[in-house]
Amino acid sequence: MRKLYFSHCKKLEFDTPIISHSFSLRLVPTTDSRQIICDLKKDVTPTEHLSAVTDEWGTTMWIGDCYYEHDTFSYSVSGIAWVKDTPYIEGPLHPIYRYPSELTHPGKAIEAIYAGAEITSVDPVTRAQEWMHLLYNTMTYEKGVTNVHTTAEEAAALGKGVCQDYTQLMIALCRRDGIPARYVVGYLYGEGETHAWIEIFDGKRWCGLDPTNNCMINSDYICLTRGRDYNDCILDKGFFRIPGYELHTVSQKQTVNVTVRDL
Repeated sequence: MRKLYFSHCKKLEFDTPIISHSFSLRLVPTTDSRQIICDLKKDVTPTEHLSAVTDEWGTTMWIGDCYYEHDTFSYSVSGIAWVKDTPYIEGPLHPIYRYPSELTHPGKAIEAIYAGAEITSVDPVTRAQEWMHLLYNTMTYEKGVTNVHTTAEEAAALGKGVCQDYTQLMIALCRRDGIPARYVVGYLYGEGETHAWIEIFDGKRWCGLDPTNNCMINSDYICLTRGRDYNDCILDKGFFRIPGYELHTVSQKQTVNVTVRDL
């Protein structure tokens, strides 16, 4: 097994003080048959209450609140991941991964790709690889043309996007093809930011594929969270108000640093 150190730090700076800040953070990698997580350290500042819960997809979330005035908010998590050099993950199939979700529902653009594809294999993993190769050869990786709300259908119509779009489009095609698939967010060695990829169910276990890089996942990948699409895997979200309850637009500056390195 490969021993990796990972660190994820983020700082938000608000242009006006805020209060009654509630947040949820999906930042705890889970131990499974492919990865073992240990020596986990975390820090969330400021917070007056912080507790761990498990969401419906098996991801550990930190739920917290800070009610007094503050103009910065930061969190950090670090630890050790022992990762097997395999794309396979043991685990059962949740039937919901067979069906379209809000961001992966097929439309005319996806149906056109599906109808024009020449996918020949019967084996689910090999068939998923064929879909991956097709997307890699027809999509263009380009930042700034999509956002977190972009659907797989919209990305298919554009023919371009980033890892989130590649992943959701491949999920849409696999599910359309009868292959259960789920969305994964995690860390990729050498990236410096979070990354998204797909896991498909082959009838017995899950298998990870990275359509953005046209490869099966390996020991470079650490999984953070899984779900139906991006909406189930948002790493951090929250809400707050400003003192006095008046309406006011709050601007924020964010700094993110993700590190994955060998130990």
